[in-house]
Amino acid sequence: MFPSQRASPTQAQTANRILAALPPEEFEPLAAKLRPVPLVLGEVLYMPEQKIEYVYFVDSGVVSLLASLENGATVEAGLIGLEGMAGISVILGADSTPNQALIQAEGHALRISSKDIQTEFRKGGKLCDLLLRYTHTLFTQVAQTAACNRLHSIEQRLARWLLLTQDRVGRNDFVLTQDFLSRMLGVRRAGVSVAANTLRQAGLIDYHRGTMIILNRTRLENYSCECYGIVRAEYDRHLAL
Repeated sequence: MFPSQRASPTQAQTANRILAALPPEEFEPLAAKLRPVPLVLGEVLYMPEQKIEYVYFVDSGVVSLLASLENGATVEAGLIGLEGMAGISVILGADSTPNQALIQAEGHALRISSKDIQTEFRKGGKLCDLLLRYTHTLFTQVAQTAACNRLHSIEQRLARWLLLTQDRVGRNDFVLTQDFLSRMLGVRRAGVSVAANTLRQAGLIDYHRGTMIILNRTRLENYSCECYGIVRAEYDRHLAL
């Protein structure tokens, strides 16, 4: 946790993999524009088609990218943790996105204005390289998620989602409601309940009072479809910082 929301962070204070990998001569001018902010569970960072005023380098916690339909239904398209930045569209020249960014797991982030990150990005250097590599891996995750949602069972999708989430929160237990899972997976709560119970009976997870607990990581990976491994390998290949 950072000591003050107004103080500029030091590189030693951040766990964000992009910021931590910058050379000091690039991080220091950037740090003057970064501000620590809390990520509150359920908070929306930006809505569909809303102008993105700030981007967020996640230091702890998880941000979900949700695709929204006209009837109000949502389904998760991607996850962002300490490996990346929420609001990546702005470095590609867009000032909004059709997706919603929602805090899935509470934590902290370093916030910078969209204008400032665009200025720093255009300087080239290591930051430019890392953000482009991260963009590639995020696109890979989104594409694989689309395939997974179409071709694999709810149980396999749930296993993949839990593994991706655990990778980002860094612990075996995290707050999670069936209503939230329903929104993430784009299925009814009854379907989530059946899928979660299947994994529970197999001894892979436990669930009570809104807390999900991973009991056997190895077996959960084996139960999941190949989509988790594909996404994880791409992150390891391009973001092994």
